[in-house]
Amino acid sequence: MEVEDQETFQQQALEIREPGDNFDPSVAPQTGEEFLMHMLYERKRCPALVVKAPKNVKKPSPLNTQIEDFLTNEVVVERDLLPTQEWKDVQSQAFLRTRSKILMLRQHLATHNYDNNLEPPLIDDEGAWLKFCKENFPKLSIILRLNQRTLEQLLTMLSEWLSGDNMEELVCSSTSAAANHSILDLANSDQWLGSWIYAVLSCLHLPLEPSVHSTLRDIARTSMRLRSRLQSSEFQKAIPYNLFIYIIAKIFDQLDLMEYV
Repeated sequence: MEVEDQETFQQQALEIREPGDNFDPSVAPQTGEEFLMHMLYERKRCPALVVKAPKNVKKPSPLNTQIEDFLTNEVVVERDLLPTQEWKDVQSQAFLRTRSKILMLRQHLATHNYDNNLEPPLIDDEGAWLKFCKENFPKLSIILRLNQRTLEQLLTMLSEWLSGDNMEELVCSSTSAAANHSILDLANSDQWLGSWIYAVLSCLHLPLEPSVHSTLRDIARTSMRLRSRLQSSEFQKAIPYNLFIYIIAKIFDQLDLMEYV
């Protein structure tokens, strides 16, 4: 429907005429009117939807293939080692309460002008960190001093220690047996490692960087692998592994891992 000029709020400044039969798109426009006519001509020739064929489609990398093979073939677990839904609900609520308490403490410290980002940078010596974590319980007075960057770095080290990476090079021969997956016991002799993992998970600031999610998934996968080596009678040893798998899957939204716990 055409609108009369007097019914419009603005008058058309420049009329754009449709290209006629004698219009030659190969001739360069000489005036502004001809330029607009060329634009109108080109616009009508453009398709409404353009689909570009993908280039250099990457095949699945060997690493991704290994991860998929691991998730499908290496997480066979005795059903007696799997937790009940009631247990999972209790652990989820307890973890969320812990995170809430830490958040309130941080807010309290902030009202007193405390900023852990102003703390002096901590050492990067992984061996010193290992010694410190083994000899010190993760108390709030310690853990609240760690800023997000330090927590992320420590989480990476904890993940490596859990999987055994670099452990034998970092500890003396008398204690290197702790790196042996067959006797790793987070519920007893290696409880320090489980305690620090739980503490760091409780203190992580959300949202997380993708690299941190990757570290969380590494911890969950390692926990699955270690749990799969347990006998059905070793339920107590499976508890920390179930806990980390469930917390990472449920609380940190890695929901595809829920089927493994």
